[in-house]
Amino acid sequence: MVEADGLWTCRPGVRIGVRVADCVPVLLAGLLIDGTPWVASLHAGWRGATGHGDPEPGGGILRRGVARFLAMGGNPRDLVWACGPAIQLCHFEVGPEVIEAARQDPAWRDDLRSTGPSGKAHLDLRGFLKAQALDLGMDPAKDGSVALCTMCRPDLLYSYRRGDATGRQWGWIEIG
Repeated sequence: MVEADGLWTCRPGVRIGVRVADCVPVLLAGLLIDGTPWVASLHAGWRGATGHGDPEPGGGILRRGVARFLAMGGNPRDLVWACGPAIQLCHFEVGPEVIEAARQDPAWRDDLRSTGPSGKAHLDLRGFLKAQALDLGMDPAKDGSVALCTMCRPDLLYSYRRGDATGRQWGWIEIG
């Protein structure tokens, strides 16, 4: 088993996945210029989405995943993509360092931050990733994201912030 924030493959029949509780699972699929299928599974918490603390330059995990696809001969406009269930703006209370890290990204918009009921900042992490996707040239018509909040749906989803210490969701992708 490999632990990483992102995996990709061009091999049919190899299923790759990402395990999350409140972070955003991001799945990508496309064809390289030679017609080879390519898929990726990415784990995007705030650090991964912003690239905060990453020793390698290149921005967050979505930017790095799309850069890999591009380097292999893909066009970001051709990617089919989806962000799975994750903590949403309504519950994602963050510190100032999180907002500052997100503001460093060229896709940042001030409407991705709001003030929650306690007066602390909230971040629209899924919206931030979508803004990055559009900034990278990905087609909004190929977005299959699911806007479910892990905190709001205890009947359906696990949430670390809600106290689910061991339960997780998986986002899987495979070339058939």
